Amino acid sequence: MKPLDAASLPEGTRLEAEVVVVGAGAAGVTVARELARSGREVLLIDGGAELPDPAIQALHELEAVGVPLRPGHSPRLREFGGTCNLWAGRAMRLTPEDLVARPSVPDGAWPIPWSELEALYPEAERILGLPGPGAFDPASWLARASPDERRLFDPDRLVPTVSLWAPKPRRFARDFRHELASLERLRVLLRAQAVRLLQDESGVRVRAVALRVLGGPALEAVGRHVVLACGGLENARLLLLSTDRDARGIGNAHGLVGRFFMDHPRAVWGRVELRPGVVLRMLRGRPVPGGKVQLGIALAPALRRARGLLHHHATLEDEHSEYARERYDFAVRLGKRVLRRGHAGARFDFRGVSAGRLPETIYLLTPKEILPHPLYRLMWALRERLPRRPRPERLVVVHFCEQPPDAESRVTLGERRDALGLPLLRLDWRIQPSVVEGMRALEEELGERLARTGLGRLVPGSGEPRFTDASHHMGTTRMGVDPRTSVVDPDGRVHGMANLWIAGSSVFPSGGHANPTLTIVALALRLARRLAHASRLS
Repeated sequence: MKPLDAASLPEGTRLEAEVVVVGAGAAGVTVARELARSGREVLLIDGGAELPDPAIQALHELEAVGVPLRPGHSPRLREFGGTCNLWAGRAMRLTPEDLVARPSVPDGAWPIPWSELEALYPEAERILGLPGPGAFDPASWLARASPDERRLFDPDRLVPTVSLWAPKPRRFARDFRHELASLERLRVLLRAQAVRLLQDESGVRVRAVALRVLGGPALEAVGRHVVLACGGLENARLLLLSTDRDARGIGNAHGLVGRFFMDHPRAVWGRVELRPGVVLRMLRGRPVPGGKVQLGIALAPALRRARGLLHHHATLEDEHSEYARERYDFAVRLGKRVLRRGHAGARFDFRGVSAGRLPETIYLLTPKEILPHPLYRLMWALRERLPRRPRPERLVVVHFCEQPPDAESRVTLGERRDALGLPLLRLDWRIQPSVVEGMRALEEELGERLARTGLGRLVPGSGEPRFTDASHHMGTTRMGVDPRTSVVDPDGRVHGMANLWIAGSSVFPSGGHANPTLTIVALALRLARRLAHASRLS
């Protein structure tokens, strides 16, 4: 069935289903697919359209009053398929260490066992189209690494992390479009903005989701169960806006909705100068059958525990001069317009293309994204066969940082309002001193290891690191057993509510070291199966 445009419906239309899923990104599409395939009647709602709409996208504006977000970058996309429509595709697994309380993350314990998450990862990896099975095993990649790379790592000091990419990043609306249309029990409603949740007289059930269309009708969606899958910021915003029974909003009896906001602070900090002839194939990233792999560098778990350090990792990337970076940045922005990659605006609207010189743009449009995967692998193989010049190589160190949950790092409703008259979010993102401490420790150990092995030397980062966000919005509706310290229970149900559930990274009690998309999909499968396999949807 073709997606339904909410603007075409009469004022006051009431849509009903067993389960209403709000948000059609990675989490929402995964939940809806799983439920519909199990025979449940599902209404999947998204505020976006099938193509970018600037007026709808403006509803995602926010006021950043803490650490600033990347200028000129859209960290969220209100479009069918969600922010995965501009996702670069890096996928990582959390580790058992990431799910437990540690001295560096005392309030970060997850209320679910590692074994349960581990069992879900293989299917989540298949959904994302990643290489596998077993492709997240560092030992298997180290066996294929160069002798230089194997010398760099030491199980007691430095260990590898594994990042995987599919041949193309998963675009949930595009890639599952035909399946979504073929599922008889699934309807998709677009351009319907969820503006608040309406509770029944008991206050423990959501009786309807109030919807608005920009310049169009007001609607309602009614389900026996409601799943919010609007992302790490909008899940909290919708709970805070839902004040018809309690001025604090839904799930906010203890003032926790919006608190404990986390991202993965990222910084290009420090430089590695390699000895001539050193080969780092896996650390630089290489194509493999079914995708791409890149090894990162992290401190060994025992070393982190002994020193109370966070779970950071770093990658080594080609260094580019400021001049080259400016030209590359221009090419990236121009290419994204012409090739219509990501949320880059109209295809031939070149205004603002030359603005900005951010180093991270280097990762947004690479040959991997432009070329078909077989051609990319061929190009890489041919390049590897070219004779290497006997000269030192310079690489920058890109740090990806864990940050501990902090109640003062949070989102609230601000004074400014959007086109629907709703308060915009106010984001106060805070980065703790322990984040920088962990970066310095990793840098120090990497420098010592390079010198000890004779592979090269590390030029430390100067001054304080300049962080950017990674658009990994986590923690604002955290999961836990105790309603006094969490917003949802271990199954993802909002404490005190009988039929309201939350999917996505907003439920993460801690962020760990890994990009969240793979875990988002795994938890979405878990939530859908809890709903689908219930004896009845009451």
